[in-house]
Amino acid sequence: MAVRATRQPYSRVTTFELVRLDISSPGRVRERFWNLLPLALSLTLVSSIFWGPYWAPGVFAVAMFAFFAYWLIRSYSVVGACLVGLFHIRRWKRTNWQARYCEWLPANADAPGWDWPRHMVVIPNYKESEEGLARTLESLAAQGNAHQLVVVLAMEAREPGARAKASRLLIRFRARFGDMFATHHPANLPNETPGKGSNEAWAAREAHARLIEGGGGDILRYTVTSCDADAVFHPNHFEALNYLFLTHPNRYRAFWQPTIFNSNNIWDIPAPLRLPDGLSGINRLSNLCLPGSVRFPTSCYSLSWEMLHRVDYWDEEVIPEDWHLYLKCSFMLGDSVHVNPIFLPLGNDCVLTDGYWKTIRAHYAQSVRHAWGASDIPYAWRATLNHRSPLSWRRRLLLSGAVTKVHSLWMAQWYLVTLGAQLPLLMAAKWGAPLPGWWVDRAVTLPGPNWQPWMLATGEFSVGWWVSLTIVTTMIYFCLFPLLALIAIEYTQRGPRPAYVKWRHVALSFAMWPLMAVITFFLASLPALHAQWKLARGTNLVYRVAEKGTRATAAAAAAVRARASGESVPEPFGVAGGR
Repeated sequence: MAVRATRQPYSRVTTFELVRLDISSPGRVRERFWNLLPLALSLTLVSSIFWGPYWAPGVFAVAMFAFFAYWLIRSYSVVGACLVGLFHIRRWKRTNWQARYCEWLPANADAPGWDWPRHMVVIPNYKESEEGLARTLESLAAQGNAHQLVVVLAMEAREPGARAKASRLLIRFRARFGDMFATHHPANLPNETPGKGSNEAWAAREAHARLIEGGGGDILRYTVTSCDADAVFHPNHFEALNYLFLTHPNRYRAFWQPTIFNSNNIWDIPAPLRLPDGLSGINRLSNLCLPGSVRFPTSCYSLSWEMLHRVDYWDEEVIPEDWHLYLKCSFMLGDSVHVNPIFLPLGNDCVLTDGYWKTIRAHYAQSVRHAWGASDIPYAWRATLNHRSPLSWRRRLLLSGAVTKVHSLWMAQWYLVTLGAQLPLLMAAKWGAPLPGWWVDRAVTLPGPNWQPWMLATGEFSVGWWVSLTIVTTMIYFCLFPLLALIAIEYTQRGPRPAYVKWRHVALSFAMWPLMAVITFFLASLPALHAQWKLARGTNLVYRVAEKGTRATAAAAAAVRARASGESVPEPFGVAGGR
C-alpha cells in the first residue's frame, strides 16, 4: 500500500501564549536553604549508619531491612527488564515503520501523511573535533527519512575557528538533509551559564526565527531532538520517531527517549571504567521497561517543538538541562507530559583522553557535572509547593520524590550497601548497640569466603568457604547473582571486539568486578558528594566539556591537523585494553 502524499491538515500556528510559572526562590537566604537540602538529605542517610543502631535501633533495623529488600527486588527486576528491553530492541530493528504506518492509516483517515512531520536535530557543541561531529552527521544522513530532517549545528561563538568548522560541515552534509544551518551562541550573555542548555535555547530560538517566523513553517509539524555531539543513531531511529509522532494520541505533550549505550568507544577506555560505563547503559534500558518506574529524558531525546516553544525553551542558567526541561514541562503543562521509549540503540562515547590517569580524572569531572542534577531537588520541591501549577498533587510528589531519591542515593547508596549491614553488626557485637535479635542473629549458612570486612578492624579472620549470614546480609549475598548477570549481558551488547584489544585485556576488565566497591566510591559516590557540597556552598559549577572520541576519530583528526601543518601523521591516542 502506497503512502499518501504529504498534506497539511492543520492551520499554521506561529505564535501562541507562552506558559508562565514563577518557581524561583525569593531571597538569597531561602535560596541558600534550598540548596542545602540535597547535601542534608544525603548526609542524613549516610550518618544514620553510625547513630541509628544506638539512638533508634528498632527503627534503624526495620529501615535497613526495607532498603535491602528493595535492593534485592530491584536487582532481579533490572535483569528481567533488561531482557525485555533487548527483546524490544531486536523487534524494533526489524520493523518497517513506513509499512506499519500504512497499516495504521485506514482506521485514522484524518491523520496526516507519512512525510508531514519535520524533525529538527539540534547539535550543541564546543571544541568538539570535526571528525567526531561528522560521525554524528553521517549517522543522521543514513536515516531512511533524512529528507525530513533539519539539522542545526549549535556552535559557540567563543570557540576559535567555530565558523570555519561549521562551514566545512555544511558544505559536506547540507545536501543530504531537508535543511541544515549553523547558529553561533554569543558568549557572556546575562543570566546564562555556559553549557548545553543555554546553547540549545539560543539555537532553537534562532531556528524559530528562520523557519517559522521568517520561513512560514508550521511549528506543529516539528519534533526537536536534543543531540549530543558524540551521538551515533540507529539507521531506523527517525523513521521510528516519525511513526511515534504521527500516531501518538497526544503528540504535543510527549518526550521520546532512545536506549542509550556508551558503546562507541567502550573498548578503548581504561579497564576500571568499562564495567561502570557499560552497566550505566544497561540500567538506562531497564528503566525504560520497569513497571512503575519514573522515566526522565536523558542526554539525547525528542519532543514536539510546540511544547518546547510553549514553555520558552531550556533555562539558560541550568547545567543539567534534560531532567530539568522535563520537570519544567510537567509542572507548567500538567499530567499529560510523559516520556515514551524508543527501543532502538543510540551509541554515545565514554570519556577518553590521551592518557590513562588523565582519562580517569576527566571521568570524575564528568561525574561531578552529571551529579549537579541534584540542583533539580530544590527546583522540583519549589514547583511542587507552587499552587499555580496545573500538575496534580500525585504527579508532583511522584516526580519530586523520584528526583530526590535518585540524587540522595547517588551519594549515599555506596555507604548503605557496603557498610549498612556489616558496621551495625560490629557495633552490636563489640560496642553494645541494642539492635533487635532478629536483625543480628546468624541464621543462614551459604557458600562463600568465611570473613567479613569488619574483621579488618578486629583481626578475627577464619579460613573456609562457608559463611554464616544474618537475614540482611543474606539479601546482600543474593544481590550478587543479578550483578553477574548484568555484567554478562553488558558484554554481549558491546559489539565485536576490535583486533587491537587482546583477550588478556578483556579478562582484565572482568577481573575489575570485585573492585566495583572501590571504583563506584571514587567515580560515583565521591563526585556526587563533591557536587552537592559545591551546591550547598553556593559555588557555581564550571561546565567543562569532557574529551571523548574513538581511536578512529582521533586518528582522523590528527591526520587533518598533520596535513594542515605539513607534518607526518602521528599515531592515534587511546588507552585500549588495560593499559
